[in-house]
Amino acid sequence: MKLDELLHRFQGDLQIRNYSARTVSDYGYNLGLLFRFLDQRQISDIQSVTPATLAEFQRWVYYQPTKQGTPRGVVNQNGILAAVKSFCHFLKTEGYLARDPAEGIEYAREPHSLPRNVLTPQEAKRIIESVDTTTVLGYRDRTILEVLYATGIRNEELRNLTTADVNLEEGLLRVNHGKGAKDRVTPLGQIASRFLETYLNGIRPQLLGQRHSDRLFLSYRGNPIDAHSVGDLVKRHAGLARVKKHVTPHVWRHTCATHLVQNNANLRHVQDLLGHGSLATTERYLRLTITDLKEAHARFHPREKA
Repeated sequence: MKLDELLHRFQGDLQIRNYSARTVSDYGYNLGLLFRFLDQRQISDIQSVTPATLAEFQRWVYYQPTKQGTPRGVVNQNGILAAVKSFCHFLKTEGYLARDPAEGIEYAREPHSLPRNVLTPQEAKRIIESVDTTTVLGYRDRTILEVLYATGIRNEELRNLTTADVNLEEGLLRVNHGKGAKDRVTPLGQIASRFLETYLNGIRPQLLGQRHSDRLFLSYRGNPIDAHSVGDLVKRHAGLARVKKHVTPHVWRHTCATHLVQNNANLRHVQDLLGHGSLATTERYLRLTITDLKEAHARFHPREKA
């Protein structure tokens, strides 16, 4: 069977297992690099791929620039390798391969670098409180910033939120199909909950108008807010607050986590809050309950001390 057909079946399996469209697309692109490598070496039969072949591919990837022409970082290299390992595992499981040639391939060691452009508590507060909430869009933007800072939610996760995901009575937010197709529940905190309540009752209906949508955050035309809009509003309000750092939605995620840790929050609490995958060193610990997580959030998040 041709490589393209095997890729098609693999991506279909990912979709069945509820992987996000972005992950399916990324895996397809990364495996395209493997197919290009194999084509250069005139390997067209997947049965001919050996551990030595993939070890050579790993070295080849190291020297290949990105689409932007920049050197590939370790995280990028490991992302490509993750797609290859998942693909080979699928082929073995489905009987296309007798053995998995990628099983023994090790990931490159990732550096433990700190996130860049993390906001200080003073900068975060200045950005949030400088938003003009007297307008419909201003109040929406303030609510988005409060939710980003309180929860550390990702851009895509924020945009996929529905009104049913908000539990104001419990002060909780349900995040569906996060990274790795994982669901989680995260505390909102008092301030974010208060802004969300006003947004839901008074602001969102004005944005929605006569349209029908269950998405939580809407554009001024009543459509689901898109990725660029979230990035633009975050950048715009940072500029209006005269914060010179390059601020993105992911910077707010790093900021939330950093401020919790700086205030002595347990790393396991932060891991649950952000929905990070389990690390080998934390697998022995019992999973924290949502009650414990809410208490930690109330004790350690700077916005809860306002």
